[in-house]
Amino acid sequence: MKNFVAATTALLIALAPPAFADRGSKLPNSDPKPVASKEAPETQAEPITIPEQLIANLQRDFGLTRSQAAGITGNLAHESGNFRMLAEIDGGCYGYSQWCGPRKSRFRSYAARVGGQESFQANYGYLHYELKTEYGEMMSRIRATDDVSQVARIFMKTFLRPRASTANLQRRVRFSKMYLADRFDGAGCYSHFQLEARNRPAACPEST
Repeated sequence: MKNFVAATTALLIALAPPAFADRGSKLPNSDPKPVASKEAPETQAEPITIPEQLIANLQRDFGLTRSQAAGITGNLAHESGNFRMLAEIDGGCYGYSQWCGPRKSRFRSYAARVGGQESFQANYGYLHYELKTEYGEMMSRIRATDDVSQVARIFMKTFLRPRASTANLQRRVRFSKMYLADRFDGAGCYSHFQLEARNRPAACPEST
């Protein structure tokens, strides 16, 4: 079993993409470092939220349109409380996708080697791995439509497969449309990443 986990983790790391997209002047030159809540450097780049960076990476790595990437990201926002709550309330699932059971175990094995389970690098890296290796047919269906609502439905029903009681497709679509309109207020922060509590990424500081 240990050999299987080690081999799986090595494959995940080999397949994982670069964590950071080319965002021009908005992209930090190195991995984002925690920024003290009381004083952000005046020279710090404009804050970038987790959903902004996810959309950019999904477009780059999977050749998606902005609507398609937003439909996926809006789903993950519903799962993770706008990327502010990584641990499921009264449950055992975890991460941007709220991975459960064996998927969570594999994610955590990967995350232990790649930034930790709260990091963007681990969450996006494992999402990327699953989409590349297990969900090619779903990605083909997503590429066949540019309707953000339809993309949200496909991703929810195929990748996430929530219980009917927690599906709430309308909320997933609402997040997707907000992001498509460049509305990222209150989302977890990518560029100035820090935790406000365990498993709870903080929002970005206000731009000055």
